[in-house]
Amino acid sequence: MNIGLNKIRIDGGTQSRVKIDEHVVAQYADDMLNGDQFPPVVLFHDGVDYWLADGFHRYFANKRINAPGISAEVKEGSVRDAILHGIKANNKHGLRPTNEDKRKGVMTMLKDIEWQDYSNRDIAEICGVSHTLVNAIRKELEEGKPSGNSSTVKVNSRIAKPSDPAVEFNQGEIERETLRAAADTLQKENEDLQDKLTVAMASGTDDVEKEKAQSIIKDLRAQIRLLEIELKAVTTSRDQFQRENAQLMKQVAMQQKSLKKLA
Repeated sequence: MNIGLNKIRIDGGTQSRVKIDEHVVAQYADDMLNGDQFPPVVLFHDGVDYWLADGFHRYFANKRINAPGISAEVKEGSVRDAILHGIKANNKHGLRPTNEDKRKGVMTMLKDIEWQDYSNRDIAEICGVSHTLVNAIRKELEEGKPSGNSSTVKVNSRIAKPSDPAVEFNQGEIERETLRAAADTLQKENEDLQDKLTVAMASGTDDVEKEKAQSIIKDLRAQIRLLEIELKAVTTSRDQFQRENAQLMKQVAMQQKSLKKLA
């Protein structure tokens, strides 16, 4: 089945990796332009939205080459089903998960109100790690210790500090796309609620109907206020990211000039 990229949601926390490898996306995009065929991504459809569960690198590669849609295997299920599937799939095929990716999967399950009750061995099997690691992370969370990350991040066979502008800059396109998707979704939900509010205000001919309509209007207005707050937060985060990204681009450009002078 081919699904339009604009119909796929990526803002539900279903990405099981710590970050997208920009170099892998670029390689996939080149391969696609050369005619290579890739396995379908996995989507979960909850009756309204298509949640991307497996295939984020393929998704962004298709975005890069401006493909209108992508081959997909569609399963029935919720965003939670997509999250769990993504954690499992991450350990079975595709790009090999890093230690940080594995840790993120364990943390996701241990912080979930339902999945945290799974045994250490069950979580370990799902995340593709040892049960001793799950037990150690569980103890960290119970004792309130920071979950921590390693002091360095491995990127394309080289070690770089997390603050390295080149590392952060490679993620710019991915982060912007995720934030844009979240903002667009919230905006649409807000507009839908405004439409419902308009209909509710226009309905009601007798006292009972008017009372019912007033109750609906009150609930809708409350939902709209919450959505506007959330949308404002997402938009602020996006704007902040864009400012920081612009600064990083300047830093990268300056470093490139310095390298040229040294060469």
